Formats: sequence, structure tokens, C-alpha cells
Amino acid sequence: MLLMVLCAGLLWLSGCEKQEKAAEVKAEFAVDKEYKKGPLTVHVKVDRGEISIADTVRLRLEATIDEKYEVTMPGVAEQLKPYELGLLDFRSFPDRLVEDNRLLVQREYVLAPIVSGSYTIPELAFMFTEKQPAAGGDTAQEATAEPAGGHELRTEAIPIEVTSLLDEKRGDLTITDIKAVAELPQTHKRLWMGIAIAAAALAAAATILYFLLRKKKEELIRILRPAHEIAYERLRKLTEEDLIGKGQIKEFYERISDILRRYIEHRFDLHAPERTTEEFLLEARQSQTLSENHKTALKNFLEHCDMVKFACYAPSTAEIQKTFDLTKEFIETTRLDQCRIDVTEQVMPPQAAEPARSM
Repeated sequence: MLLMVLCAGLLWLSGCEKQEKAAEVKAEFAVDKEYKKGPLTVHVKVDRGEISIADTVRLRLEATIDEKYEVTMPGVAEQLKPYELGLLDFRSFPDRLVEDNRLLVQREYVLAPIVSGSYTIPELAFMFTEKQPAAGGDTAQEATAEPAGGHELRTEAIPIEVTSLLDEKRGDLTITDIKAVAELPQTHKRLWMGIAIAAAALAAAATILYFLLRKKKEELIRILRPAHEIAYERLRKLTEEDLIGKGQIKEFYERISDILRRYIEHRFDLHAPERTTEEFLLEARQSQTLSENHKTALKNFLEHCDMVKFACYAPSTAEIQKTFDLTKEFIETTRLDQCRIDVTEQVMPPQAAEPARSM
């Protein structure tokens, strides 16, 4: 009797775990469309149906097929339209068996929009064929039953709405004046004594840490990241700070200009951040790695940024949005996965080597 109660309890707990896992998956993806054809079942999942231009959308494809068949997943990268949704990352999960001895195949993609607007994840075609029997079997009848090229299951297009960086109701924005210098309040002797004690403690801790790290002989693992990923991360951080909403237009232009300049330095090995606009454009004109269209776009972009930063020009809402769109479009159209930057020193102890550029 006790054994039966324990078994019933284990079955109940197992059912609860399955329900919890199903609820977690459902919450993880806002869109989950199911398609069936013969032995194949397909799920197309999207985490969000509406994103901002600084966000990314996650697309997961799941195909479950009977053991007697094999499935060919669609080529998502080849079907994405250029300059709309770019493929930022890709992940392939290990194939595994699920209920009824069926095989589950999963692929996941991270997509990034180039400009704001309405887009769609295109229709996707899943091909499946019956596995070939072992050599020496009677295959004449089975070969006639299988159509040339196998069977096809085609999904529907999924709309994705990409919102603008700016709120359309904000209207024209102006550059705010610099605030007056604030005076620091007077401090007491006890405060200064506390600061001195804290500084001494920090210095002692830093000294101990320095000697401990010097004793560490393990070789550091170099961390390399593509130049475009670093630029995208800085753009997302810029939008999260909402400088436009705070009226800090000049600061916004300084930041976005620096993001593009540093991306150009990493991607094309041009020393953009330390130079004036005139010096950089002179070097860019002599560069063989930049196309004429890119040189013209950079000239217009940097001159527009200088007008805002130095000539107190107040850009319109449309001009601010266009500046952001052009920055992201330039990064997307020139991205190169093989161009990687050593960012080890950003996550490792201070003794890490100087960062190096890798092509």
C-alpha cells in the first residue's frame, strides 16, 4: 500500500514538473505557431511580436519527426531580406528523442532590425523524406511511393513591428543649456578621517590582491568579440539611457559619433576616435577598404554631428531618428565576423595584455 502511494506521488510530481516546464516555454515565447504534415510537426516560436530598433528578436524552429523519416531545416539566413532583419547570432541544439520515439530538431536565431518599420519573418520550408532502407532490401515499391525531392511543409509569415527610437509626439527638440556649477557642501573632520581610513584600507586590499595575482601562473584565455557586436551593444546601452527624452541632444550626438568612429577603427583599422573630422575624412578618402558610398555617407554623418555638437544646431525628430538608422545601417552593411577585437582586459585582471585587433 505504501509503495502504491509513493508511486502515485512520484507520478503526480512528474506531471507537475511537465506542466511547469510547458508554462515556462510558453511564457518565454509570445508567438508559438504549430504546423503538421504527415509524420512531421513544426513549431515556429518568436519571443516578441513588437520590439524597438535597439532590441533583438529571438526565433526558434522546432521540428519533430517520426523515426522512419529525416527532416531538413530551412535556411533562414538565405531568406531574410537585406537591410531589414539581419542575422546577429545562431544556435543549433543537439538532436534528441522525445515521446513516441520521435526525433526533435531545434534551431534558434537572433535577428536584429536595421531601421524601424513593419517587417515579417518569411515563410519557411521544411523538407522531409523517408530514410533509405538497408542495402540489399527490396526498395522498388518504396522508391515509387516517395516523390522526387521528398515532402514539403511550409509555414506562414510572421509580422514583426519595429518601433522608432523616438516618440512621435515629442515634436522638435532643442539643446538645453549647461547648468550652473553647484557648490559642494562643507564637510567635517570626522568625514575626512573616515575617508582617509577607507582609502588606506582599499590601498592595503589592492596591494594584497596585486601580490596574489602575480603568483597566479595560469595562462589567460583570450576573449575575442566581433567589432559589430561591440557596436550594437553600445547602441543598445545608448538607447537605454534615453538622452533624447532628457533633452540631452548634444550628449546623444557625441556618444553616437564616438560609437561609429570606434567601430570604424576596429573594423577598418582607421584611427578615427583621436582625430578631428577633417583629419579622419582625409585618411578615409585615401583608404582602399571603404567604398565610395561609405565615404560619402561618413562625410555627411560626421558633418551633421559636428553641426549639433559645435554649432548648436537643433536637429528635428526625423533627423535624430535618421542619424541612428544610418549608424546601424552602416554597421550592418560592413560587418565582418572574422574581424574580432581582443576584449580580455575588460573582463580579466589588470595584468592582461594590451588588446589586439584580429582579422
